[in-house]
Amino acid sequence: MVDVLFDFKYVLTADVVALLLCIVVHFLLHSTYMAKKANLGIFKIANILVAISAVASVFYHYMIFGLREENIYRLYFCRALCYTLLISTYVCFCVYIRNLVEPSKRFKDIYSALIFGGLAIFTVVEFVGPYFKIGYYVDENIVLHQNYYTDPFRYAYVYYGILMAFMLIKYRKKFLPKMYRCIWSVIAVAVGLMAYQAEFLQTSYTVVSFTFPIIMVLFLFHYNSYDVKTGTLDNYAFEEYVEENKEKSFSMIFLSLPNISRETLQVFSEKFLRKNDSFFESSCCFRLQDNHMVLVYEKEKNKNEQQILDKMYQEFEKVREKSDFQIVMMDSNGYLLNSKEYITYCQYTEERMPMNSIKKCDDDLLSEFLKYKFIYLNLQDIDRKGNLNDYRVKVFCQPVLNIKMNTFSTAEALMRLEIPEVGMVFPDQFIGVAESENFIHTLSKIILNKTCQNIKHMEEEGFHIERVSVNFSVQELHLENFCDDIIEIIEKNGVAFDKIAIELTETRNEKDFLSMKKVIERLQVLGIKFYLDDFGTGYSNFERLIGLPIDIIKFDRSLTILASKNDESKFMVGSFSEIFKKADYQILFEGVEDERDEKQCINMNAQYLQGYKYSKPIPMENLKEFLEKPAV
Repeated sequence: MVDVLFDFKYVLTADVVALLLCIVVHFLLHSTYMAKKANLGIFKIANILVAISAVASVFYHYMIFGLREENIYRLYFCRALCYTLLISTYVCFCVYIRNLVEPSKRFKDIYSALIFGGLAIFTVVEFVGPYFKIGYYVDENIVLHQNYYTDPFRYAYVYYGILMAFMLIKYRKKFLPKMYRCIWSVIAVAVGLMAYQAEFLQTSYTVVSFTFPIIMVLFLFHYNSYDVKTGTLDNYAFEEYVEENKEKSFSMIFLSLPNISRETLQVFSEKFLRKNDSFFESSCCFRLQDNHMVLVYEKEKNKNEQQILDKMYQEFEKVREKSDFQIVMMDSNGYLLNSKEYITYCQYTEERMPMNSIKKCDDDLLSEFLKYKFIYLNLQDIDRKGNLNDYRVKVFCQPVLNIKMNTFSTAEALMRLEIPEVGMVFPDQFIGVAESENFIHTLSKIILNKTCQNIKHMEEEGFHIERVSVNFSVQELHLENFCDDIIEIIEKNGVAFDKIAIELTETRNEKDFLSMKKVIERLQVLGIKFYLDDFGTGYSNFERLIGLPIDIIKFDRSLTILASKNDESKFMVGSFSEIFKKADYQILFEGVEDERDEKQCINMNAQYLQGYKYSKPIPMENLKEFLEKPAV
């Protein structure tokens, strides 16, 4: 069937809109932080091809209105250029999909031959077709003709549509179900627009129909950083999801795979994560780190949470030999404000659960985490402000009995936090956090400062105090200004250096040992004494201990208990104390709770005793009750 061409129904606006959309996409690509993946270059080329096609289409249609014999070859060229570039855009889409799905080398070569071979054939036919009156031509009377049954563009359009559909269907497991449906929906809209044109003898919307896949690719594969290999979005998309849905109810399943390979993760993703629509009405998977993902779904639409957990556990058991796993399940709540807090909550939970297990977060665990959150935020604020008189840091102490003098003239300073949202917080709840987040030195300086202030006040009131020991973390010894900070605080408070002792714990690390020795040698000459704290709790290298100029060895409570078990244990602990006594170290036993402990420790060369028999930790202001009274 041969018809007079219907291009007189052409609508300029459609091509102008297509051109403007391509320009907007170009600015978005160069002005925003898109995921700079390898396929982005292919996408940019496709966008440029559509833009040039829009311009060629405008020239082609306007030459029709003023068609003259001398313009026929220009008309042929503009039309051939327009349609060749549009088919080249489909070629780009096919290459894009081929690269995304990563087929085997054999199939990749077949797809390449089909993609580029088809383009070569179409280009030749499109440019020479008018001379052989194939599909489109101008007759000797300057009349335009087009035959839909022989138009090469129509055949090429269908050919590449089938090729893309085949790859999408064959490799459908490479895509999230929601994303897969979106791809088909956009393709349906584009094809539907082309069918509408054919029905009403139009060509105005041909170019604009090619912009729909451009926009789809932009948002699905670059704007949201989709990883087709694992079927996940990135952590930035998770941030946006939590922010947009913080007023709604949703649930999360965090997957931690500490030692899984990318290949195993891809297999697991294809077998399970991409099939989650069979369990959830709506869900989305985000990859937070290399081996840490979170599956998010709308809680009110899903009643089969246990089913998904059981299925997930079964799938993980299959790959357990290749990777350990932890699964944490939690619901959204009004206490956690953003994605970072949910991730921190998950990490907090993982630290408290065994490997290869599943944990459902409950109200008790949330309460514990919120307490941890308040502690962390306050530690962060204390460190940031650096106020050495910060009211939240409380200095307690425990008196130490001098056996020879039978008096309490020394004490150990102990740290507490008092936080409005939590109350009194003990060291085991915050020291680990302070050390891991590098807040510990600020806390130590505050305790030292407040200890010096209390010593100064007690001396001014006439009380006799020999010294107070302050605990410092080994990691602080590596700080360049550690010694200077200690000296500055003591001098600022007008306290004699020999009133302060520093307690350090033993270390296995050679670097820590050298730093410790360097610090001791510098501060000890000023009069500051040094204690080795917690002796007996772990590894002990006597050769290294003897190499440290420590003043006092503190035997841990565990040795006090051990010595009371039997004669053999008592002999072993006593032998340790005898060695240190002969090496001219003073000995302090911790954990003395009754007269039996006291007598036993004295018999094992104790010179100082500390424990609940004498006093529980008390505010340092109350230490005066144990010191010698000022003369009246």
